[in-house]
Amino acid sequence: MTSIYDKFQTVIPAEIRNEFNLDKSYKIEWRINDDGKVELEFIKELSLDEMVGRYTASQPIDSVQLKKDIKNGKNN
Repeated sequence: MTSIYDKFQTVIPAEIRNEFNLDKSYKIEWRINDDGKVELEFIKELSLDEMVGRYTASQPIDSVQLKKDIKNGKNN
């Protein structure tokens, strides 16, 4: 059991962090299921380098240009 602190912050207990090998690169996705219960999922944020080779596209992508655009803050 954990408390809710200022700004609605809480702590993930050590046994949960250890069981799921969590670190600061994870985000938590919260949802309410059909029974009205709260569910959460730990989502690892991947860097662009970690994403390379994991996904396929329906059309060719200029990955060099894409990386430049992302670095320059373009999201088109």
